[in-house]
Amino acid sequence: MVAQIKTTPPLRLLRAFCLAARHSSFKDAADRLALTPSAVSHQVKELEEQLGVTLFERRTRSVVLTAVGRQLLEDLEPALAALGAAIERTRSGSGARRQLTVVMPPFFASEMFAPQLPAFHARHPGIDIQVDTHDPRPGQHSGFSDVSIVLAAQAPSDPGIEAVRLMPLRLVAAASRKVADSMAGKQGAHAFDGQTLISHRNFRNDVWDLWVNQLGLDLRQVRNVVEFDSMVAVARAAERDGGVALVPALVCKPWFERGALVHLEGFDLRGTDAYYLVSRHDDAERPEVLALVQWAIEQFKVAD
Repeated sequence: MVAQIKTTPPLRLLRAFCLAARHSSFKDAADRLALTPSAVSHQVKELEEQLGVTLFERRTRSVVLTAVGRQLLEDLEPALAALGAAIERTRSGSGARRQLTVVMPPFFASEMFAPQLPAFHARHPGIDIQVDTHDPRPGQHSGFSDVSIVLAAQAPSDPGIEAVRLMPLRLVAAASRKVADSMAGKQGAHAFDGQTLISHRNFRNDVWDLWVNQLGLDLRQVRNVVEFDSMVAVARAAERDGGVALVPALVCKPWFERGALVHLEGFDLRGTDAYYLVSRHDDAERPEVLALVQWAIEQFKVAD
């Protein structure tokens, strides 16, 4: 009788599992893999069937690792990191182009990172960059990116992570010139009477509440409140006379400079959050990671 040869599960299944495990979500893993949540679920199920174990407890809004799943994650991540390093060494030795994956908030990518990329490529023509514009979880480095730009109240505490504080998050009220002119002459919170307020749904609720309370806004006096899950949509709605938006001052600087939005003075909110540049200690000395980190600090680091 010939013994059955047990094969190693495909790398795609292992990678899908690690992403789902790290983010406790098939949806988040799907976003990073450019797949549907159903496809990730099927890949994890296939892996479970091949291994003959249950890796996750499926819950209504999340997935939770079983004890077996936690052990597999601990064992797999160093192995996948070593595999990535081996591939990178091969590329470097062969003179192949180097590639970086960077995760950052969408609005930061479109308004700050993308406009500055020509300067980076002029300095480092042999480094290609893949930008993933999903919002990283607050303070967390994306498991399979080389560098992340995250928005957090403090630097990530993971001992395996290096973090550099780039710039504070200062939120300001902004509107089109037409809306700004309609508010002129009104004092304090009364400037918002009859206006539409435009907010970003993904900001923490306490940020919005803090701003409303700081200004003493009576929400019964505003026309209505509109929420978007994209800061680009927030800024675009304000630009098109849609109302008053709460936006990041530094990220929206290009909009103010070209007159697309007007900064409404006196309604700023300065919190504790800041943008951090995050990478793993193990990646920090890779030439392409070091090049991007040094360049990003030059471009985006701002003192409070």
